[in-house]
Amino acid sequence: MKNESNAYLTFALGDERFAIPVDLVQEVVEPGQVTKVPNAPAYMLGIINLRGRVLPLLDTRLKLGLPATTRTLRSRIMVLDIQTGEEKNLQIGALVDIAQEVVEINDNEIQDAPEFENLKTAAPITGIVNDHGDITMIMDITKVFSVNEVVQLNSSLN
Repeated sequence: MKNESNAYLTFALGDERFAIPVDLVQEVVEPGQVTKVPNAPAYMLGIINLRGRVLPLLDTRLKLGLPATTRTLRSRIMVLDIQTGEEKNLQIGALVDIAQEVVEINDNEIQDAPEFENLKTAAPITGIVNDHGDITMIMDITKVFSVNEVVQLNSSLN
């Protein structure tokens, strides 16, 4: 068995620490001007202009059923690359409280996410890293931001 090590970007939502594979993150930027979109879902904060590209901006906290993000000086937008399956990638902005650091996590350090009576299928957490009591949850962004939603959001912008 090979012990694979992968790079993850860690970020915080409130007191909780999450990680996503770094290859899904194009960049991390400071929040700027957000243009509201009428009749958008509550978790869609609006659209942003990122060097000429228009991206939907989503509140990661709302998307996960947490209270809305309060923007601070430490808030960041993670520009995520989501595979649609049609050999096409779509970019979205995901607002997080704090984008922390890129860390290497070995596969053998990742424990299975606990099952809570059938919630495992819907839960976006694929694993947990317990570093001496500091819990980092590995997030599956394709479950958080479903491809269909992203495609719909993008098509409503164009």
